[in-house]
Amino acid sequence: MDGLKIIFPDIAMGPRFSLDDKGYYSSNTTYFIPKNDLYLLALLNSHLGCFYFAQTCAALEGKNDVYLRFFGQYLEGFPVKIINQKSASEKALHSKLVSLVSTMLDLNKKLASAIDDQEKTLIARRIDSTDRQIDKLVYELYGLTEEEIKIVEGEK
Repeated sequence: MDGLKIIFPDIAMGPRFSLDDKGYYSSNTTYFIPKNDLYLLALLNSHLGCFYFAQTCAALEGKNDVYLRFFGQYLEGFPVKIINQKSASEKALHSKLVSLVSTMLDLNKKLASAIDDQEKTLIARRIDSTDRQIDKLVYELYGLTEEEIKIVEGEK
């Protein structure tokens, strides 16, 4: 498919959804969602998304790792939080998530073109921080309790 879309591999250790802004074509080992939706990208790649897919997707065991199969049947049931357009707080969370995902995409481009180790380390730290901010907003959006967040993050 030409144009903007969310692409992802058939088999991965966790969510690896990415925005294709170049209009690439893919082979039979990747799939796509024909949307330019940074909000959806945030949800799919969040820790909550990872938790959902780990519980839902078929798994393949490798030598030391477990790989998930990201078939459409598993994605169809993903609980996308629909934003209540009458709720100022939900609309604000949506805007913050979209902004953070945009920042994340820019940071990953910078990381790919970084030359020295110090620059790579600084960018990687910003990516981790941005990722944590996205997770926090996703938890808030879905109304998770502290106890539920601990379960999602594997602390319990």
